[in-house]
Amino acid sequence: MKLTCYALHEFAPKLVAAHPQRQWMDDFPDRHPYRCLPLSIANAHGWDVLCPYPIEIEWNGGPSISDLVVRALKPPPDGQQLEQLCRSNFSRGVVTFHLDYLFKTEPGWDLLATGPFNRPKDNVAPLTGIMESDWLPYPFTMNWQVLRPGRVVFEEDEPFCFIFPIQKQALLECEPEIRLLADDPELSRQHEEFRVARDGFMQKFNAGDADTIKQAWQRYYFVGRHPDGTEAKSHLNKLRLKEPVDRRSKPAIAPAPAATIAVPKWSAESPLNAMEQKQTERNEEGRRRISADGRIADWRDIRIVRNSEDADYCDFVVIDNLLSAAECESLCQAFQDMSDRMFNSNEIDPYWNNRLIWYADIAATRPADGEIMIRAQRYAIKSMLEFYQITAPIYADLLQLVKWQTGMFMRPHADNANPDGSAHRMAHRELSGVVYLNDDYEGGELYFTALDIAIKPKRGMFVGMTAGFHHEHGVLRVGSGTRLTMPFFLTFDPACADRGLIEQA
Repeated sequence: MKLTCYALHEFAPKLVAAHPQRQWMDDFPDRHPYRCLPLSIANAHGWDVLCPYPIEIEWNGGPSISDLVVRALKPPPDGQQLEQLCRSNFSRGVVTFHLDYLFKTEPGWDLLATGPFNRPKDNVAPLTGIMESDWLPYPFTMNWQVLRPGRVVFEEDEPFCFIFPIQKQALLECEPEIRLLADDPELSRQHEEFRVARDGFMQKFNAGDADTIKQAWQRYYFVGRHPDGTEAKSHLNKLRLKEPVDRRSKPAIAPAPAATIAVPKWSAESPLNAMEQKQTERNEEGRRRISADGRIADWRDIRIVRNSEDADYCDFVVIDNLLSAAECESLCQAFQDMSDRMFNSNEIDPYWNNRLIWYADIAATRPADGEIMIRAQRYAIKSMLEFYQITAPIYADLLQLVKWQTGMFMRPHADNANPDGSAHRMAHRELSGVVYLNDDYEGGELYFTALDIAIKPKRGMFVGMTAGFHHEHGVLRVGSGTRLTMPFFLTFDPACADRGLIEQA
């Protein structure tokens, strides 16, 4: 059976075969816990993912995500960020580690992930998960529950996750039966033989018998043999698993950029192949239609899209009623009730201050609404992948709720490029999507400059598009009322993904 471990990037944490040694077992006189063979076998029964540098986790006991803080105790290696390794996603003292591997097992095999067996750690407990890794094309995370307010440290090269395959069919076919031992004469005889031998040994040991004390312990199970000398047919008293073989391509000489062969990310029939990637005169013409205060004065010749039928033959996705009226109402209420959790920062464009709430905050405070959001995003992503015939793995970059009050608008823009050609900090974004949560407002249309198309959204509608200039768009001025939306972005770069969304996918 093969376990394939796809590293998402070059600095994915070390993956090694687990060792049977444990410090607490070493500390006993004569290291006698190792005589318990089930312990030693379990210790080495999988592979460890190692912490690349020391981190400190501190929880104040509060219920919010912000109540848990993660710190690097030494600078992460070049190109790495602490949030890519470890952060709080689920609130209430749960801390999430990102393995940065996509594991694939053979058909019929799952993967179990937990903390290292028989390696207790003060004030923190591993949370165990089982993944259907024979088909799942997404990575998973490892979560730990901090048990009480305080500080926890994971040292460099300390295992933070322990994995091993399990066969799902074997468990499904298992039929537990409860019987009396006396109903099986042969097994009852063997059990009695073991019991008598064990009791006799302990009587001699406790009586101070010199030969018994020198022997120290019985070895029947350890060597796989019955007291009468019969050998067990299949027995392990040592488990040493194979170390992962690094088969990542490592050319001796990196090819020049001009010689790099791009791996296709979508099919030859994808509508993406016909889209202009650079801005054109059509973008300029569309921009000129919008006044300085975010209005369009002349609507003649602009194609209006009000539903999916209007979007026939368009190269963007429109889905009517992706969310039901009740789901939209629930998310609108969540936004209203959580106004105290709105984003506010002096380090990012103040245009967004007091206007948005992150998915993670909603999921932590109102799990049912968080599930509505993540379920809608999953369906929207699936629809976009089918529409654009995407063949490469793609990852969610963001998910939030945003309000647009009366008088607000947004100038035409691409989601991954600046019109003047300067560096764009979100250049990794490839696709964009937005779900409209209400329609009881005036204005606020989505206008595509290069297509000369305006979308007048209805409650529950989803619109998905590319993030470049072909779908450059502006949000027209909201004439009255408040417009509520749920936007997200997608990227081919796993290092730029939102880890909290990957694990929910």
